[in-house]
Formats: sequence, C-alpha cells, structure tokens
Amino acid sequence: MSRWAYTHAVQATLRDTDGLGHVNNAVHLTWFEEARTNWIVERRRLTRIEQVDFVLATATIHWRAPVYFHEVVAISLAPTRVGNKSWDLAYEGRVQDDGRLVVEGTSTQVQFDFAARISVPIPDGWRRLLEADMPGR
Repeated sequence: MSRWAYTHAVQATLRDTDGLGHVNNAVHLTWFEEARTNWIVERRRLTRIEQVDFVLATATIHWRAPVYFHEVVAISLAPTRVGNKSWDLAYEGRVQDDGRLVVEGTSTQVQFDFAARISVPIPDGWRRLLEADMPGR
C-alpha cells in the first residue's frame, strides 16, 4: 500500500504568489485544507456543510522548496494516528512535473459537536475509514 491515502492536485495561481515571485507560505495551509476536505467529502460521502463534524486543532508546515506561478502541486495525505476524540494527518506536496518536494506538514483534527460545543468520540464508521487509510494497513 502507498504511504498516502489520497492525493489532490492544486495549481499555483497568480493570486497565490507574493512579491518574491513564489507561492506565499500561507497558501500551503489552504492547499492542505483543500486536500483534507476533498478526501473527507469523498471518503465519508458528505453532501452538506452541516455534516462536517470536526475542527482543526493544530497544523505544522515545513517548507522545503519554492513553488512558482502555474506549477501543479500534488498534495498527498494520510492518517497517522487515530485517538478517542482526535486524529492526525500527514501531508506532502510535490510539483507534478519534476517530483520536487516543496512542503510537508501535519494536522490534528478533533471530533466536535457544534450544538453542544464540546469534543466527542470519533464515530465508529469514521474510525474504521481512518484506520483503513493509515499507512501499513
């Protein structure tokens, strides 16, 4: 099995670039969110925003190389830990044309009941999907 459970391609737009001519560092976190959201929507077959039942608790980013206008970056992700109420993801971004590693990161998501405003246990069905997508499974 691949180290990655899901890959989502993003293209660096003019809006993403900064005065130094490369994609601004803050954009990478948005790319992680885009990949994470698409993976979850597909994996859990979500159809409405009200079905999103987690919050982002932490995120780390390690920039490895610049990304330039119009380059396509493959953002890959996989769960690395599944706890009782939270789960972790690892990310990697590589330029599709040359395979250049440009960004790596992690995030922790917490299952959340928005009505009660409290963290809750990960639902069994989602836990099974997370565990199935972990590397080495």
